[in-house]
Amino acid sequence: MRPIEKYVEKMENKDFAGLAELFSSDGIICDYCTNSASQREYHIYGKEAINMFFRNKFGFRQYSISEAEVVNDTQAEFIANFGGYNIMAIATVRNVDENGLITNLTVRPK
Repeated sequence: MRPIEKYVEKMENKDFAGLAELFSSDGIICDYCTNSASQREYHIYGKEAINMFFRNKFGFRQYSISEAEVVNDTQAEFIANFGGYNIMAIATVRNVDENGLITNLTVRPK
């Protein structure tokens, strides 16, 4: 399974621990969709931070995705829900390391 497919699966299942395991120890997620929801964009650095961030977001129902579709080897489109705001989004796996772990992923409005 490709990294983008694993990312979508973990996000849909709200599996924060599994999501974090997809990233290298210094992996980065940059999410720019939140600007459309009157929130600050997210720049999350490191596997532990990714785990903690999404544990809180999923636990307090402040982030979810739906209607996800993998469109190619590195991108998926979905509806991102930020505390009630729905935004069409596209996630892109920018880089992976030699072990297949994600080192850089961005999420932008579509």
